[in-house]
Amino acid sequence: MEPPRVSFLLAAFLLLGCLVPTTVPLSAAPPEPRYAGRTLESALLDLRARGLKIIFTSNVVRPDMQVQAEPSAAGPRQVLEQLLAPHGLTAREGPNGVLVVVPRPAPPPVEKTAEAPPEPDPMLVIRDEIHVIPSRISLLEEEPASRLGLSRGEILALPHLGDDVFRALTLLPGVTANDVTAQFHVRGGRRDETQILVDGQELFEPFHLKDLDSPLSVVAPATLSAAELSTGAYPVRYGDRMSGVLDMTTLTPTGAPRARLGASILGFHAGGAGELPGERGAWLAEARRDTSDLLSRLLGDEAPDYWDAFGKLDYRLSSRHSLRANLLHSGDKLDIEEIRSEERKHFESENDSSYVWLTHQALLGTDLLLESAAFRTGLDRDRRGMETEEDVFFDILDERDAEIAGLRQAFSFQAAPRHLIEAGWQLREFDTEYRYFGTRELDDPLARIRHDFGTESTVFAGRFRERDVSVYAADRVRLREPLTLELGLRYDRYSQTRESHLSPRLNLAWAVAENSVLRLAWGRFDQSQRPYELQVEDGETGFYPVERSEHRVLGFERLLGRPETALRVELYQRRVDNPRPRYENLFEAFNIFPEVEPDRVRVAPDRSLAEGVELFLRGRLGERAGWWINYAWASIEDEIEGARIPRLFDQTHTVNLDIDIRAGEHWRLNLAWRYHTGWPTTPLTLQETVDEEGEVEFIPVLGAVNSGRLPSYHRLDVRASRRWERPWGALDFFVDIQNLYNRRNLAGFDYEIDEDEGMILVDPEEWPGFLPSLGISVEL
Repeated sequence: MEPPRVSFLLAAFLLLGCLVPTTVPLSAAPPEPRYAGRTLESALLDLRARGLKIIFTSNVVRPDMQVQAEPSAAGPRQVLEQLLAPHGLTAREGPNGVLVVVPRPAPPPVEKTAEAPPEPDPMLVIRDEIHVIPSRISLLEEEPASRLGLSRGEILALPHLGDDVFRALTLLPGVTANDVTAQFHVRGGRRDETQILVDGQELFEPFHLKDLDSPLSVVAPATLSAAELSTGAYPVRYGDRMSGVLDMTTLTPTGAPRARLGASILGFHAGGAGELPGERGAWLAEARRDTSDLLSRLLGDEAPDYWDAFGKLDYRLSSRHSLRANLLHSGDKLDIEEIRSEERKHFESENDSSYVWLTHQALLGTDLLLESAAFRTGLDRDRRGMETEEDVFFDILDERDAEIAGLRQAFSFQAAPRHLIEAGWQLREFDTEYRYFGTRELDDPLARIRHDFGTESTVFAGRFRERDVSVYAADRVRLREPLTLELGLRYDRYSQTRESHLSPRLNLAWAVAENSVLRLAWGRFDQSQRPYELQVEDGETGFYPVERSEHRVLGFERLLGRPETALRVELYQRRVDNPRPRYENLFEAFNIFPEVEPDRVRVAPDRSLAEGVELFLRGRLGERAGWWINYAWASIEDEIEGARIPRLFDQTHTVNLDIDIRAGEHWRLNLAWRYHTGWPTTPLTLQETVDEEGEVEFIPVLGAVNSGRLPSYHRLDVRASRRWERPWGALDFFVDIQNLYNRRNLAGFDYEIDEDEGMILVDPEEWPGFLPSLGISVEL
């Protein structure tokens, strides 16, 4: 495939960023200034001028703070810590290498657990003294800036099958998923409505084994240091997805090189990390490979394979310039062959994705940070299947290849201590090829409910190119002491549908009391149908217009009594004026080839509406136990021909409860219980008719779509973990049990119509019951 034209601009683009003047080379740093007797604010501004990217606020670095003693350290980073330490402060490194001055956390009462290995310099997500964006939960932080964030230890201690952090997200308010997949819905949106990023790069296909409902993500949890989940009204720097954003940052290692090896029932992993000589940068690497035992039990008799590898190299060109290179490759394979006396089944699929991106950061002056990046992505999919049974025959060939390349820049300008301006742009080019052939014969009477009943074949070959351009700007200012306002505007241009859209967004935070914050947000959000997202398997050969949504959020946060107890309440509404049609299987949970199932239907809403109320409360039980609980009431509906119909993943009531216990000096125990209203289902009946030959036949008739409900869902998961510290390194161990009391939660139905008896035979399908897993890793 011919590469996108934008790839030829990469070298010139990066060269231009590197030509920005470097005022303070590492090899010729000026003499150390003297700080004793100066204000701390003045000393920090001096370090900023010397190349450190520092952000602080007047609430943290007060004007009366003085430097009493001259620092003895030589390097600027070490000098910074010595300046901050006497005032109970420290600097945490954010995702863009920016150092954020924050209060120094109190030392933990016990040693770190197996899921929170020692990190000399854990990273924090950058935020203001009052962060203005609602619907956001910070994850994986060592010390959350908000009491409603979850620390690295807390999020990794949550029970999550396969040691995949994505699976723990369903315990958070507004997030839903089934028991098999690692993909999730945010506030009722489709799965593809959530943007997923790692170190600033969007992952277009972030999951393994798509044909088995994507049970694992391609992101290794050992590589992560911080993550932030936004479930609505997110800033203008995010675009082209309209429900949520999961923004993840990988570790920046310090110290001597170290290696890590591990194994679990689900897979093996190996990696390493360390600092480059002379403190010129750092490197990080991780590779994973599957074991099939647990996957086979989870997914059936299939024996899939998957693998992924991640690498990162940070290099300091000078005190004001740094360069980072990232590589992520993933692949998976599924091969199933079953031969019976007169029936035959053969499935084969292979998926590969590769991401390479290069990022240059420059500190221009003392107040302007510029980040420039270039990336290239390749997505390859090869899916083949054939089945011959009594009531079904199909033969499918599905090949898709996509190349994506792009450039982007982001600017952050600290115009004043309480005034931040952000702006940026992005150019992306997509080049996608399809080759699809499918033929089917469905003798199952249930197939009469299909959207394309009577169509026996689909043949399509095509190539699509698209160039999209986006530009954004945001102005965040503290107007008065209790009030912070952010105004943003985003422009997007899509060549595939020849559309241009403006997306204004507003966020307001008001400190109504010392321990209370009120947040208000409104905005417009777009989502295009990208060239690689065409559903040719369902007969789609053209692209729909860009979807337009509107978010409204009202939130309130308060610390209750003791500082460890916090409450958040949010009301939200998300309207989509022109949702594009989608294809769903009404009854069965998932299938390898969903397009040939008899219950496949087309859903074409005129509008959609998601609204709800979420409550999140957390606190502590003494020194060794923490807890949190969240409740959500939600309504997610489509309007179709004047009727309002709930979506398949509509959960009226949801409750999640978590208790995290530090048992003794080394053990950690976490119990997570979840409950939600049963998902919608559609009644099915038979209608007796007489055909043209006078024979009696029975025709399936759907009742009101999604008017019924499955039974309520609930289960209890448990994870126990331990860490052994030794002179040669450390040993981590965990055991995880999903569905401890073996609740048989209903997933759907397998319907069969007995035409002789005029009956519907119903075979209930259940999610996995009691399911243990365990893992061990060694760090050297």
